[in-house]
Amino acid sequence: MATRDAIDLLVLGALWGASFLFIRIAAPEFGPAPLIFVRVAIAAALLGVILRHRGLLTAVWTHRRPLLVLGVINTAVPFTLFAYAGLTLPAGLNSVLNATVPLFGALTAAAWLGERLAPVRLAGLAVGFGGVLVLAGPKLALAGQAFA
Repeated sequence: MATRDAIDLLVLGALWGASFLFIRIAAPEFGPAPLIFVRVAIAAALLGVILRHRGLLTAVWTHRRPLLVLGVINTAVPFTLFAYAGLTLPAGLNSVLNATVPLFGALTAAAWLGERLAPVRLAGLAVGFGGVLVLAGPKLALAGQAFA
């Protein structure tokens, strides 16, 4: 991996992880739904400017309905749920739980799309869920008892 790629990856990780800290701080003050509405609106406005600059705004506008549904399901709803979780969960735990998204995506692809989960993929899922359990387990509670 090139040095530039490693730096980009570290910066992206820091920005992505910091968003959970900001959610944890801002959600109690603004409320989860308004906070995420503003966050998504700012992102949409910036994306609109970029798309207009690249001449792609018309293409996006012609497919606005499916893109709106996709945006609500894949962005607005999960962000809002993370903001609600941010009212009570620590930011670190919230971000670790977010790490399960690709794992559940693989399980969903297997269940809905018939994606074959070869032994290597199953091992990867087991390692991924095991890692999340190691990191998040001590913070989770099940019926008042510590999970791990």
